Amino acid sequence: MNTNTSNFNVENLTKKFGSFLALDDVSLTFDQGDVFCLLGPNGSGKTTLINCILGLLRPENGLIEFLGSCNTEQIKNKVGVVLEEDGFFRDLSVEKNIRIVCLIKSVSFDEVPALLEKVSLLDHRKKMVKKLSHGMRKRLAIACSLVGNPELLIWDEPYNGLDPTGFQFMRNLIRDLKMQGKTIMISTHLLDEVKKTASRVGLISEGRVKALSSIENIDLQYESMDDFYLQHVPY
Repeated sequence: MNTNTSNFNVENLTKKFGSFLALDDVSLTFDQGDVFCLLGPNGSGKTTLINCILGLLRPENGLIEFLGSCNTEQIKNKVGVVLEEDGFFRDLSVEKNIRIVCLIKSVSFDEVPALLEKVSLLDHRKKMVKKLSHGMRKRLAIACSLVGNPELLIWDEPYNGLDPTGFQFMRNLIRDLKMQGKTIMISTHLLDEVKKTASRVGLISEGRVKALSSIENIDLQYESMDDFYLQHVPY
């Protein structure tokens, strides 16, 4: 068992697809209340890492620990997730989709109105998901990730398809969740949003962790987030 005092630890994680090494001895750590942004180019291993954390993929080696537990099922019960493919039932309403998540998590429907209000979808609760804009579907995905008041949020590319209003909504929501002590892990390509929201950053390229740093240290050591990124990722 890891003796590190951090609340989330990934140690020496390795994942292969045939002869292809997707994750190569990946280790990272962050604490409760951190907004941890996972950066890296397409094909770098970000989504594979997230799928391993969620128990959707089984790594060849390594340890994943959250709040002292290495039990994947226990970890999953404390996690809220936004994946790039949302998996909604397009012919059901906004409200019915979020109720399905409540059933899966054994959570009362009583929290549904407050969650929809939080993401400004309460007035759209009867609308079919297939009639929502991409940005509104993203808001619904965020609401579903908050069902059951999870301690860890893992959002894969949550900014995709957002307009300027959606970006501001996300910044405000992340700030509020951080103030509540939630731990958030975000995979993204948008360096400007990382600068505005993250407390810690991990950079993965070719399946390996190239850098782990706080935003404060990046500010001290690099001219910009772009400079930090390009110093570690070949182009």
